[in-house]
Amino acid sequence: MLCFPTGGTGLQEHHSLGAARRATRLKLFEPVLLRVQGLPVRAHLLDLSMTGALAHSDSPPQVGDHVVIEASALSVAGRGMWVRAKRFGIHFDLPLPQPTVDRVVRGD
Repeated sequence: MLCFPTGGTGLQEHHSLGAARRATRLKLFEPVLLRVQGLPVRAHLLDLSMTGALAHSDSPPQVGDHVVIEASALSVAGRGMWVRAKRFGIHFDLPLPQPTVDRVVRGD
């Protein structure tokens, strides 16, 4: 797994626009299973922050879909915020603790 800190804007939702935009995103390439509206979908996380993730899938969710990310070191729920071709943004329902983000990116 590769990981690099990046800047820029995070994913956003109406109640946490400022925090999401300031969240540090860490690049990675991590295969995960998504549950989109309860159905299993294979995907890869491309970056991760406390407030959301950038992902890629041949079957991306639609904007507003309920999404659960399931991986060996992570299980988190959120909503699809945007979709561009096979890439999409997920905003988490609750922020992840930074140690959890760090552990996932390190591959622990």
